[in-house]
Amino acid sequence: MAQPILVAITGGTSSGKTTLTQALAEEIASLRPVVLSQDAYFRDFSEVPEGEREAVLTANRPDAVAWEALRPHLEALKRGEGVRFPAPGTRAAQRSDSPTHLGPAPVILLEGHLVLVDEGVRGLADLKVFVDCDVEVRVLRRIARDVGRAAGSIERSLAWYWRDVLPNNQRYTGLQRTYADLIIPHDRPNPLAARLLAACIRDLVQGG
Repeated sequence: MAQPILVAITGGTSSGKTTLTQALAEEIASLRPVVLSQDAYFRDFSEVPEGEREAVLTANRPDAVAWEALRPHLEALKRGEGVRFPAPGTRAAQRSDSPTHLGPAPVILLEGHLVLVDEGVRGLADLKVFVDCDVEVRVLRRIARDVGRAAGSIERSLAWYWRDVLPNNQRYTGLQRTYADLIIPHDRPNPLAARLLAACIRDLVQGG
């Protein structure tokens, strides 16, 4: 098997990254891609004393991600090897998510709102995609998503938005846009985007 292709898909919170990634995975289903979510590599912050953990907890700064777990997984998958998931030191492992073996596969799809912040991940990516969406649309999507979850409320959603999302997300989102090979508009459904990306990926897999 030729070296697998890594596609990194990023963008602001609620920009449509997951929706696009799922549509893309369906378009290239015959290639049996491995799909990784950055959220599964959030740190568990277990090294921080419990009484201090709430003050430093974040999902929107680079230190939220266990890069030391994510990078080796990507490197192994790009070597054509499989990986054991979830990785130690992550919230997914802390929750005792059922162990899974992922890969090998000719295509790895990695999605998350911070994935291109890390230089190591950028260096591994063969195709870097930024999902673009107006900030007002993203805020409304985010609140609707949070409130729709169990025990969700507008007050709780807004409190988290002011505390963690607003001071961090725009800064790191804008930074990642400069690293992208492709920028995909996603203010509204964009089914053509997944088809075009799928064609690009097939070309890369074939050595184009």
